[in-house]
Amino acid sequence: MALTDIEEERRRRRRAGDPRLSQEDRELLLRMVTGDLQDEFQAALDGDLAADPLLGPGPDPEDS
Repeated sequence: MALTDIEEERRRRRRAGDPRLSQEDRELLLRMVTGDLQDEFQAALDGDLAADPLLGPGPDPEDS
């Protein structure tokens, strides 16, 4: 397989989306990030960030 064939295959797979997700999964993800579940999804992300010291905001740089 030539390099351009490999690149084309990667591009095709990337554009096709994750094959592990069903159509129902895609619809749910779309609702979570842009639709009626957006507020709940953002609150869950914010909670994860606040609870994880590696992901959280860390110390305020102005306090140094």
